[in-house]
Amino acid sequence: MSKLILPHANRQEQAVFEKFGIQLIEAMSADEFEKVAAAYISLHNVLNLATCRDNEPRCTTLEYFNNGLTVYILSEGGGKILSMQKNPAVSYTINDPYYPEKNYLSASGLQVWGSATLFKKNDDPARAQEVMKYFRNSEAVVAQGLEQMVHAVNFNIITIEPRRIRYLDLRRGFRNVVWEK
Repeated sequence: MSKLILPHANRQEQAVFEKFGIQLIEAMSADEFEKVAAAYISLHNVLNLATCRDNEPRCTTLEYFNNGLTVYILSEGGGKILSMQKNPAVSYTINDPYYPEKNYLSASGLQVWGSATLFKKNDDPARAQEVMKYFRNSEAVVAQGLEQMVHAVNFNIITIEPRRIRYLDLRRGFRNVVWEK
């Protein structure tokens, strides 16, 4: 069962947020939060994935797609794959562009800690087909004439299941809300 940790602002903090028209969320169920987080994930398509191998951290910007809170990444290979094979603990961030000079309180994003699993597309075609149901760019692949290339590549499919999510979106009332599985 998941739990949600909602930070509570003290009176001074509340006064500052109220001055800027921000009503912080003070009550929400874990299920409600999961819907909010899944919607945020679905609205974006690029994340920054952190892995670590032999005490050497690495961060890679990648396109992704999702089913709820589960994130999928297609990759031909590289250091991130080697890292995940040795250490499946990963973290990633997704964020909106931030322009503090226009609106200092407009920062928004997710930080996720989870566990990654991976398999090669051709090693488990049925599972690959199941995952690809969530791929958002099928029409673009066809329109750009890349369908044959996509089918020819035996890419890795990375699946990330979240263990903890931290969400910040002050304008919507989320001040470092933490969800844990």
